[in-house]
Amino acid sequence: MSKKTSATVDTPESTDPVASQLGVARLRLGWTLEEAAARTRLHLNVIRRLEAGDFDKFPSVAYARGFLRIYSRELGLDPKKILRDFQPLSDPEDSILDLRPEMLEALPTRASEPILTTRGIGLGVMGLVGVFIVSVVGIQLYRVWPVKSPKDPSTLAPIGAVDKSSSPSSSPTPEASTSAPSAKPGEPLSTLPMVQTSENNPTPAAAAPQQLRIKAKKDTWVRIVAIRDGKEVQLFEDTIDEDDIVPAKDDPAWTGEAFIITTREAADAEIIFNDSNFGPYEKPGPQTFRLPAGR
Repeated sequence: MSKKTSATVDTPESTDPVASQLGVARLRLGWTLEEAAARTRLHLNVIRRLEAGDFDKFPSVAYARGFLRIYSRELGLDPKKILRDFQPLSDPEDSILDLRPEMLEALPTRASEPILTTRGIGLGVMGLVGVFIVSVVGIQLYRVWPVKSPKDPSTLAPIGAVDKSSSPSSSPTPEASTSAPSAKPGEPLSTLPMVQTSENNPTPAAAAPQQLRIKAKKDTWVRIVAIRDGKEVQLFEDTIDEDDIVPAKDDPAWTGEAFIITTREAADAEIIFNDSNFGPYEKPGPQTFRLPAGR
């Protein structure tokens, strides 16, 4: 059997307990000296001196301790125990800052924490997805969530009625007397507003049953309740997309003796009552009103 060359001798003779632990650990892993140097990125001569116990050949004790820490960690040994067992011959007053490049090719970085990790990137992506989902859900809830009028419907004055608190005269004008419905004796005047009217677009004659469609100038939420045989029947509650008409022109219009309309933004909904487009309700913002008033 041929003898191994000096480059592959794996059993250095040493009586130093630390050096012996290093050699035994390397052989247990099945590494040659060259493999150990490649894995630890330490110079081959450094590996030989460590396993031979020639610690005094290093420039300082700090060198020896630094190399022992690196080599023992890569071999799977406890670096703290190895350094406790290490008994330098000289006084350890020098610093590891004296390390020279020719003795250490490159320090291993396996134990260092990378700036970006797969886990960190994954958590960041999940966080962004979570923010996106919450934003989408919030927008959808805003679009479809019912909004009550800041004023209770019972306090809304009919269109054309005179506000006694702001009018210079307490006597009603002819226009006001024709716009506001009269109340029977002992019955309060209806406070639900009528449809906005104008000279160019007069209110059509009442028909039985009444017909209603809603056209959206912008995306807007609307609730429609019809009065049929004295009972309230909810016909619609959803967001109407911009420029859409509900019910569509090809479908029958909503019918009823009267209608209660609730809007998130009255300025965004045009009222088509009995086939006449009265445009949006004159008061902007969330509104609840009845068509026709007093019925």
